[in-house]
Amino acid sequence: MPVLDMLALLAVALLIAKFAGGLAERVGIPSVLAELLTGILIGNLGGALGHSYHDLEHSELVHGLSELGVLFLLFLVGLETSLKEIGRVGTDATLVAVMGVIAPFVLAFATIPFLLPHSTFNHTLFMAAALTATSVGITARVLQDSNRLKSVSGQIILGAAVIDDILGVVILTVVAALVREGTVSAMEVGHIFLNVGLFGLLVFLLRKYVFNGVIGRFHVLEISGTLTIFLLSLCLLFAWGAKYMGLEGIIGAFALGIALDDVYFERFSATKHYGVEELLKPVADFFTPIFFIVMGMGVKLKELFNVDALGLGLLLIVCAIVGKLVCGFGVRKASRERGGDRLLVGFGMIPRGEVGLIFAAIGQQTGVLNTADYSSVVLMVVVTTLLAPGLIAWRVKRLPA
Repeated sequence: MPVLDMLALLAVALLIAKFAGGLAERVGIPSVLAELLTGILIGNLGGALGHSYHDLEHSELVHGLSELGVLFLLFLVGLETSLKEIGRVGTDATLVAVMGVIAPFVLAFATIPFLLPHSTFNHTLFMAAALTATSVGITARVLQDSNRLKSVSGQIILGAAVIDDILGVVILTVVAALVREGTVSAMEVGHIFLNVGLFGLLVFLLRKYVFNGVIGRFHVLEISGTLTIFLLSLCLLFAWGAKYMGLEGIIGAFALGIALDDVYFERFSATKHYGVEELLKPVADFFTPIFFIVMGMGVKLKELFNVDALGLGLLLIVCAIVGKLVCGFGVRKASRERGGDRLLVGFGMIPRGEVGLIFAAIGQQTGVLNTADYSSVVLMVVVTTLLAPGLIAWRVKRLPA
């Protein structure tokens, strides 16, 4: 299909998603749900609407734009994140992340053999591992829309999500190696942690010795769009750098956002009367819905609702939700006294999103998961992804402003 035709179809999908999102927000439902549901409708009714929408679902161009969406979203979230505040909740974030990985894994690993007596060790291991990683994109969007991103709970969730992503990469590497080769070396695991440390050191050095001097002088450049292009290019380069070092691209984008503290833009904001976040938000507002639409398009309802998949899917959903709610107990008393909320943190850690789908895809590729197993994991991802925004919004309304 010609590129312009593909972009025209995408434009229609975006308009539908944003219109539906506006209606949803009027009745107190997060707009991200409307974007996900728009994608689900396109993915399941695309054939009835014509081959064009089927092509849209499988377009590399559209999937590339969706990757830009999640990168720019996490970059903006990083810019809105206070490094000082994350430092204050660092212990809580670590406790939440570790508990949020261990609890769902143990629950699933202990209960799956009772439901499936013939489940092999590798099969149970992969299914349990698929429940561990949280998808920060959806939670960040809902917190951003409800002005809770900079709250104590929001900062704990974001900090925990970063640690959670790192642990998720380690778990995925270890489990995949165990399944493929029957063993995994301590050196491989150590290599991942080494890359995390090196990437963190690189970001720290750039923040301290480069960004302040380079970006602080952008107020003298009057060429339209110079700073915007520079920042977006940096975002893509950091995402590539993180991926090159064996991490997730979203970690690179988020880390860059945190590193670019507002103090480096004071002179720019003073002369231009607006900040960096205002420059980047329109870009993120355009690309981010594409990511959620594409996530929705990957959901196939006919594969989800078969008898073989439902029982296992329901068990995974219970383990996924209960396991992440448990991690809310990682919020200590000192943070609760400053407004931190255990239930909001637990709700914020529920969605699995693209991370869970990656686990499912690798499990199917290696032959560990069959079609019914894959559908069960997808069902868990869909339910947790759709359920979390509503739960977060419900809890936010019941907390003091």
